[in-house]
Amino acid sequence: MIDYRKAYAEDVIQLKKLWLSCFSEREEAAELFFIRNSDTYHGYCACDGSNIISALYLIDCTLCGKKAHYLCGAATLPWYRKQGIMSELIEFALADAEARGDCFSALLPANEKLYGYYAARGYNPIGAACTAGFNCDKQDGYSEGKPDFEELQKARFTDKFLLWNNNYIAFAEEYYACYGVRSVKSENVFALYEPKGDCADVFYAAFNDLKELKVLLHAQGVRRFSLTGSPMDPLFKNVKPEKRGMLRSLGDSDLPDGFYIGITLD
Repeated sequence: MIDYRKAYAEDVIQLKKLWLSCFSEREEAAELFFIRNSDTYHGYCACDGSNIISALYLIDCTLCGKKAHYLCGAATLPWYRKQGIMSELIEFALADAEARGDCFSALLPANEKLYGYYAARGYNPIGAACTAGFNCDKQDGYSEGKPDFEELQKARFTDKFLLWNNNYIAFAEEYYACYGVRSVKSENVFALYEPKGDCADVFYAAFNDLKELKVLLHAQGVRRFSLTGSPMDPLFKNVKPEKRGMLRSLGDSDLPDGFYIGITLD
């Protein structure tokens, strides 16, 4: 008989082993998730006796001013798959999240096939993102500093986006660094980017001043970069949005007509 329950601190060894067996993940990155991020996520697992065979994680955030979460790390041991275990675990976790006051459940499927899987479980593919290219600027006068991540997000995205707390974004910066991702930051800028020679892929950025982002990147040797962001950002008014993420309402909360995820753990 399969049992479904919340994950506890003493489960971390099994949970990390399951995570590493199912994902192409570096051990130090997994270690950061379970230790550095422990106060941000809620873990759930399915057990066969004392063995954890399936797990998922809900990371706290807000959307449209309401409590929400981002579902990630959904994994099941190969020999237990296609038995409906993950579907049952998802419903168990979402029922607990709704009881906790969450109004929305968001996720980003790893591939197109999984969009169909989650659609069958009540998720709607209304997430979107845009990407555009920019040249960097060379200018003196900007220096690195400590941003307030939450306030930068609110100022940049204005509405219909997953708002992460400061602790989670600080964790994400360390997590992505395990894969060679770099960051630039000042009081007005926070950005994560993958360097590609003298170009860069800025896959997440919250800032008050685009010019300052350009200058900070130029100081790191970047001459041109692609920037991914919310379709509601005026910077992308002439860019066609791409599908990026799904959302499910919990309880009687009305879904927004779209939303932006930003930083994710796929």
